[in-house]
Amino acid sequence: MTWRGLEGEDLKNNIRQLIIDFEPHIREAGNFELAEETLIHLEESEQHFHRFEFVKQLKRKIDEALSPLIEDEIEKFAMAGQVDTSGQETLVSKITQSVIHSKPYCDMSKKMKRYLSEAVEDLIKNFDAEFGSGKHKETSDPLHYPRHSHHLDSDEEESSCDSSFNQGMLLMPNSEELQTVADKLHKNRDIQSRTEAMQILNQNMPADFINSDYWPQIRKNLLDVMTEPEDSLTHLSLKFITRAFMTTSPQTREIYTLLAEYLIGQFQSRRGTIPKIKNGLDITNPAITKLVKAFRLLNEFQQETTNYWIRYPDRYLEEILESTLNLFSIHQMGGPVGTSAQLSPIHFIALIDPKAQWFIKWMHGNYSRHRLLKLLEKYRPIVVNAVRHCLDFSANRKLPFDLMSDFSDSFTKITVGGGRRSYYAGAELEYAYFIHSVYLIGRLLCFTNGRKFFPIKLKDSEEPVTIKKLLVSLVLVVVDPSSFTMPRAHSMSYEPASLVTEILKILCSHEQTAEICLYKDEITTALLSPVSQFLDSQLGRPESDYSFFEEHNTPGESTLLHIADIVSMIASSTKGRRHLMYGEGKNMFTRTKSSAAHIIAKFTKKALLGEIPRDSSSAPSKNVIGAYLYICRQLYNTCEGLLVLYQYDLHNVIVRVWKEAVNEPAVSVTPTPSEHSSSDSDSIVTTRHSALDITAWEDILRDNLLNFASSAKGLLLLQQTGAMNECMSYMYARYEKKLQVSKCEKFGYGYMVTQVAATAPGMIALQKTGYIKSLIAELWSVLECGASDTPLFTPKSWSVDAIDRSSHKHLIRLLNVLSAFPAVYEVLANKPLPSRAEYGFREIPKTIVDFMDRLIIMDSDAKAHSLFNFEESHTFGLRVLNVMICCLDTFLLLQSQYNFQDILLSAQGHNHNLKEEIILDMLSLERNHILVRSYLIGGPSERTLPPRSIDEKKKTGAFSFPLFSSYPVPREYIPSIGGRSTVKQESDMKKKVLGFFASSDNDLGKFLSAKKPEKGQAWLDKCKTLFSKMLISKPDLLKANIMQQLLEVGIPIMSKLQDVFPLLEYTGSDSSLRALKLSPLQKNGIKMAIRYGLHLKVIHNDVTDRLAQLLKQCSYYLQQQQKPMEVSIEYLHSFYGGFDWFAATIFLMFGGNLEKSWNFLHKFSTLGCSGYLWIPRLHCSVHLPSDLMCSGISPIFSSTGHNIELILQIELPLVASAFKMSGFTPAQICFHWLKQCFWNYLDWNEICQYVCLCVVMGIDYQVYLCCAILKHQQKNIMEHMQTQDLIIHLKEAAITGFRISNYMTYMLELEKKYRDTIFRDMLNITRP
Repeated sequence: MTWRGLEGEDLKNNIRQLIIDFEPHIREAGNFELAEETLIHLEESEQHFHRFEFVKQLKRKIDEALSPLIEDEIEKFAMAGQVDTSGQETLVSKITQSVIHSKPYCDMSKKMKRYLSEAVEDLIKNFDAEFGSGKHKETSDPLHYPRHSHHLDSDEEESSCDSSFNQGMLLMPNSEELQTVADKLHKNRDIQSRTEAMQILNQNMPADFINSDYWPQIRKNLLDVMTEPEDSLTHLSLKFITRAFMTTSPQTREIYTLLAEYLIGQFQSRRGTIPKIKNGLDITNPAITKLVKAFRLLNEFQQETTNYWIRYPDRYLEEILESTLNLFSIHQMGGPVGTSAQLSPIHFIALIDPKAQWFIKWMHGNYSRHRLLKLLEKYRPIVVNAVRHCLDFSANRKLPFDLMSDFSDSFTKITVGGGRRSYYAGAELEYAYFIHSVYLIGRLLCFTNGRKFFPIKLKDSEEPVTIKKLLVSLVLVVVDPSSFTMPRAHSMSYEPASLVTEILKILCSHEQTAEICLYKDEITTALLSPVSQFLDSQLGRPESDYSFFEEHNTPGESTLLHIADIVSMIASSTKGRRHLMYGEGKNMFTRTKSSAAHIIAKFTKKALLGEIPRDSSSAPSKNVIGAYLYICRQLYNTCEGLLVLYQYDLHNVIVRVWKEAVNEPAVSVTPTPSEHSSSDSDSIVTTRHSALDITAWEDILRDNLLNFASSAKGLLLLQQTGAMNECMSYMYARYEKKLQVSKCEKFGYGYMVTQVAATAPGMIALQKTGYIKSLIAELWSVLECGASDTPLFTPKSWSVDAIDRSSHKHLIRLLNVLSAFPAVYEVLANKPLPSRAEYGFREIPKTIVDFMDRLIIMDSDAKAHSLFNFEESHTFGLRVLNVMICCLDTFLLLQSQYNFQDILLSAQGHNHNLKEEIILDMLSLERNHILVRSYLIGGPSERTLPPRSIDEKKKTGAFSFPLFSSYPVPREYIPSIGGRSTVKQESDMKKKVLGFFASSDNDLGKFLSAKKPEKGQAWLDKCKTLFSKMLISKPDLLKANIMQQLLEVGIPIMSKLQDVFPLLEYTGSDSSLRALKLSPLQKNGIKMAIRYGLHLKVIHNDVTDRLAQLLKQCSYYLQQQQKPMEVSIEYLHSFYGGFDWFAATIFLMFGGNLEKSWNFLHKFSTLGCSGYLWIPRLHCSVHLPSDLMCSGISPIFSSTGHNIELILQIELPLVASAFKMSGFTPAQICFHWLKQCFWNYLDWNEICQYVCLCVVMGIDYQVYLCCAILKHQQKNIMEHMQTQDLIIHLKEAAITGFRISNYMTYMLELEKKYRDTIFRDMLNITRP
C-alpha cells in the first residue's frame, strides 16, 4: 500500500496548508475548547472541506485499504439471506463494527497516527520558521476565491488588490511587538525597517493592530508610508488595506478613513503630482498608478460596505460618509474651472466607476440615504459641479467619433500594463466626469430630499438651474444629431445619447418622480422635436425652437429609437399616458390636438403609409416605425387613448400595411442563379434575411393590431377590419408559449381573451384557433385524465374541496369564455347533444357541446360510468352550469334545447334513502341550488337562494332548506313581499294617486298632472330637475304609479325633441301575428316573466296571452326594420335569439296593460336611448351602418361597455385594476346586467327607477349607473380579486344594499364631467 501524500515532507506540507487555511475558524473560536469543537465539525460548515489536499489523500487511503473488506462483508451478509434486526442494530452498523475491529483497519490507524505525530511534532518544534517568516506566498489553490470580482491587472508578481487572507501568524502580537512595529514605521526609519514592519502588519490580522492602543501611532506612520514613492512600501501598504477590507468587522471604518485621508493629502499636496485636465492622465506614471489603485480599493469598499454597515453603530456610517464627501469635495469649492484646472478625485472615481454605482447603492436604503443627503447640504458644491458638467456638455455636444469610440473600448475596466491603453486625454476625463454626474444627478432626482437641491445657482449664470432646465439640456443630448453622428452598428457602451436615455428611462419608471420632473410640456416638446420636424418638413411649417436639422436632412435611426424608448417608458404609466395625450396639467376635458400623442400618431400613420419624408432614401426604417407604433398601441389599448387616437384610423392603416406585407413575398421576384454572379451564397443569405425581416414585420403589425381588443370599442374596430381570426391565431400562439404581452406588460392575454369571448365573432375566432379545444383538454386532464397514459411517479394530492385549486383556474378560464349570451349562442344554438350509448374512459371532449354532454347533462348511466371521478367532475359541471344560467337568455337557451331542469329534478328524485327522503350530498345540494335559481326571479330581497354546503356548526338541522324533486319550489324559498306592493287594483290605485298628487310634498306628481303643462325642452328640463330632486330627497315617494305616468306623459314629448330613428307605421294584422310563432325560448321567457309579475303582485291574473301578443307585435314591428345578414355568425342568421326583457319589464310596469305597453314601446322606438335599453331594437337593424350591423357586436357592449371602462380607469382605478388582474372585463358584466334589465340583480322598484332614469335624464345615465354600482361594490370586488373568483361573485350574487337614490348625487357629478363625451358617442351609432 502506498502512503503518497501521507508521510514525510508531503504530509507536513499538507498539514501546514490545512492550518493556514483554517486560521479564520481558529481565531473566531476564541479559546482551545471552542476551536477543537469547530474543527471537529468543520466538514459540516466548510463548503470546500473535501478539496483540501490532506483530506483528499486521506480519503484515497481509506478507500484503498478498506474497500475490499467492506465489499466482502456486504457479500457475506447477502449470501446469508437475512439480517438480525433485534434492538437498534442494522445491516450498516453491523458492517461498520466489523470493519472497525478488523486487522487492516487497526494497522492503518496505528501507522497513520505515527506519521501524524511525527509531522505535528516537527511543525511545533520549528513553529516560527514554519508560520512566522512570511514566506508563504499566495498560491493558485482553487480554495482561495477573492472577495471582489474586479482587480487591477498588473505585471507585478502579486496584485495589491488580491486576497492575502491566507498569509499570517497564528499567534496574536503582544504589546512589545506592537510597539516595535509602530516605531519601525516612523518616517525617520530607513526603508528596510519600514519594509519589515509592513511585512509584520501583513502577516497578522489587521484587527489585531486596529484594536490595540498603538493604532493611532501606527495609523499616523502608515499615512507617511503610503506617501513614500518607494514601490515596495506602496505595494505592502495597499496590501494591508486590501486585507483589512476583506473582513466585515467595524474596524474597516478606520482603514477606509485612512485611505480617504491619504488621498486627500495627495490632492492637497504642493508637490504637484496631480496633473491638469488638459495634460490628460498617464497611468504608466508610478504616482498615477498608485492613485488609481487606491481609488479602486476605495470604490470597491464603497460598493461592498452597503451589505453590512447597518450592523454597526451610526458612527460607522457617518465617518465613512463624511470622509468620502470630504475627499470628493476637493477642487469643487470655487477652484478654477475648465481644462486648466487640476484633476479632481471625482475624475479618478469616474474613470473607475463611471455610472456612479457607489452613489446609487448608498442612495438605495433609507438608512444611508437620509444621512447622505443631509451631509450633501454641507458639501453642496459636489452637486453644483455635477449639474455644471451636465449643462456644459449639453451646451457643446461635440466630441470626435474616433476619440469617443476609442475611449469606450477601454472604458469598462481601468487596467495597468499588459499592452493595454494607458493614457486618457483631457476631453475623455471630462466626458467621464459628465457620465458620472449624469448618473449621480439621475439618482438624486428620484427622491424628494434630493430634488430639494434645486434650483441651483451657478456663478456664471443669472438664472438658477431648475430641474426642468437641466432635463431639457439632457434631452438635447439625445435629440441633437450633430452631437455624435456615428453609425448604429457601433454599439458603444458609453455613447452619450444611450446613457442619457437610460437615465431618463429610470426617471420615467418612478411614476411620482416622473410626474414632478419629466411631465412638462417643454421637456416633451424638446424630446419630440425630431419627430415634429419630420412632420413640419412635410407640411412646410416654420421650424420650432429645437431645430437641429439642416434642409433635406432628417434624424437618424438611432436618435428616433432613443426617443421612442423614452416615450414608451412614459406611456407605460397612467399619468405618463395622460401627459402624452393631454399635455401638462390638462385632462380629457381640456385636451388639444397639439399634444405629444397627436404628434406621435401623425408620424406613425404617415410612416406606415410611406408618406414621409419626401426623400424616400431617408424614410424611417421598420424598426423605427414599429417602435412608434408600439407607443400608439400603449395609448389605444386604453379607453382614454382610443378616444384620443380614434381620428387617425390606425386600425385600418395597420391592416392595410399588414396585407401588403403578407402579399410582398408572393409578388417578389424569385432569385435565379446568374452566370455573372460571383456571390450566389451571399444572395441566398440576403434573401433569407429579407424573408425573416418580412415575417417579423408581419408579427409586429399583427401584435399591434391585436391590442385593439383590449377595450370594447377597440374590439369592434378590430372586427370591422376583418383581421379578427388572424389576430386571435397570433395571440393564441403567444399565449400557448406563456410569452408576456409586451416589454412593458407581463400579463394581459387572459383579459383580452375574455373581452374577445364576450362577442359572437370573437368566439368564432377563438374556436378556429383551437383555443376552446385546448382549454377543454387541459381542463379534462385536471378533472379526469390527459391524452397521455404516462404514469405519475408522484400521485396527485387528494383534494377535500369540490373545486380544488388545480381545477379552479380552469373553471375561471372556462367561465370567462362562456359568460356572454352571444358567445354561448354561437357555440350551442341548434346543436343537439351527442348522447351516445357508450363513452370511452380516455375519450376527451373537444367542443363546448361535448363538455356539457359529459359533465352537465347527466341523463344516462353511460355518461356517469365513463368518468373516473364522477362526483367531482359532475360537481364541476354543475358549477359551470350555475354561473351560465345567471344570464337569463343562456338559461332559456339551455332549457329550451336540453331541458336540464327536468333532468336535475329526476336526479333529485332518484337520490333518496329508504324513507323516501332526498339524500344530502355534494351533488344534491348543487342541483338544489340550480333548480331554485333557475325557477325564481327576483332581486336581493325578492327570492331566497339555498347554500351549496352544510353548516356543520349547527347542532340540529345542518341544512335548513327543503330539497325537492318537482316544481314549484317550496315556499321557504319565496319571501313574502305583500307589504311592499307598489301597484294595487286600478280603482285603489286611482284613489291613491289622487291623494298622492294632492300632497304638497310631491312636486313631480303635480307637474305630471298639470292641466296646462309647459311645452318642449322647457318641460323636459323641469321634469329632469324634479325627478332628480325627488330621487335624492324623497325616493320613497317615487312609486310605480308615478313612474308609469312619467313614462306615459314624457315619451310623446321626448319623441318630438330627441328622435333619432324614424317612427314607422305598424303594419301587422291579426293574421300576420297568428302566423308569427314564438320560439320555445321566448315561451319559457314569458312563463318566467308572468311568474315574476305574480310574485311581485304587479299583475293579478295570468296574462300570458297579453305578453305573448305584445312580444309578437314588437317582433313584427322590429322585423320591418331588420335585415337578416348572410354572414358566418350564427347570432345574425335569424331575428334576435334572446328574450325581450325590456318589453317584459315595460309590460309589468304598466300592470299587464297590453295597449299602454305597446303605445309606449312604439313611440319609444324613435328615441336614441331605445337602442341601448331595448336590446332587440337594433339587432340587424337597417338604421345601423352596415359594418356595425355585420359585426355582430351590440352597441350596448361596444359603446356603453367601452364608456363604463373609460370612467372606471379615471374615477375608480382600483376597480379597473382588479378587473384587469382577474382577467374579467367591466364591459362584460355590465352587458350582462343591462341586457336583462338587472333582473335577478336589483329589486323591482330599483329596476323601474333605472328605466325612468335613462329615459328622463339621458341614456348616458346607463353608463353612470353601472359605474355607481361598481363603486358600491368596490370592497367586494377587491376581496374577490384576491380570492380569484370575481366572475363567479359578480354573476351569482345580487347587488345587495344598492339604491339608485343613494348614488344620484354621484351620477350627477359624472354627468357634469363626461356628458359631452359619452352622450355624443352613444347617439352617434347611426352614423358610419
